[in-house]
Amino acid sequence: MRIGTDLVYVPRVPTSDTFVRGILSERELEEYRERKDKQRYLAGRFAAKEAYLKALGTGLGGKALKEIEVLHLESGAPYLRVGESRYDISISHDGDYAVAVCLLP
Repeated sequence: MRIGTDLVYVPRVPTSDTFVRGILSERELEEYRERKDKQRYLAGRFAAKEAYLKALGTGLGGKALKEIEVLHLESGAPYLRVGESRYDISISHDGDYAVAVCLLP
């Protein structure tokens, strides 16, 4: 079992189109466009994806971030989908920070 975690300072997350398209999947991009809290949304997604890559042991160079999707169960609980695989994650926000934890088998 492996675990990864990441903490993001929300005000430092860029909202430029280049950055957004570099980290969000098409499905996430659709969701992002409807959000009022865009920077907070991006921070949580970035933290979740980096936590996954840390759990893998590769860091940011391990996989394109937009190939890693943060989706939600009907209950609202988030999970990661990478290709056909699904992984447990937790994302939390408090003030100017977003944190995520990813657990890999």
